[in-house]
Amino acid sequence: MNIPLTILVYAIAFFFVGLEGLIIYMIATNKIDLNYLVSDDHGDASLSRFQFLIFTFVIGAGFLYLTVKNVTFPAVDEGVLMLLGISGATYAIGKTLDKPSPPKSPDAQ
Repeated sequence: MNIPLTILVYAIAFFFVGLEGLIIYMIATNKIDLNYLVSDDHGDASLSRFQFLIFTFVIGAGFLYLTVKNVTFPAVDEGVLMLLGISGATYAIGKTLDKPSPPKSPDAQ
C-alpha cells in the first residue's frame, strides 16, 4: 500500500475513534438520553427495537473479530444479509404498528 493511502486510512480511523469517544463522553455526561433506546414513543419496551439492537451488535462484533483475526474484511454471507434485512423489516413493521391511526372524520361515512 502506498504512503498517501495509508495516511488516509489512518486519518479516517482516527476520525471515527474520536467520534466514538465524543459520543461515549456525551452519553456519560447525560447529553445524549438513552431512555428511549429500546422503547417506543410511549415509553413502553419494544421487542423489535431490542432485537434489532442486539442483532446489529452481534453481527458487528463477529465481523470485527473475523477482521482482526484474518487481517482482512471477511466476505459477507447471503444468510447474514437476509437476517439483517429480516431484523430491519421487523423493526420497521414494529414502528408502523406503534403509530396510532388518525381519527376518522364524521364526513367519511
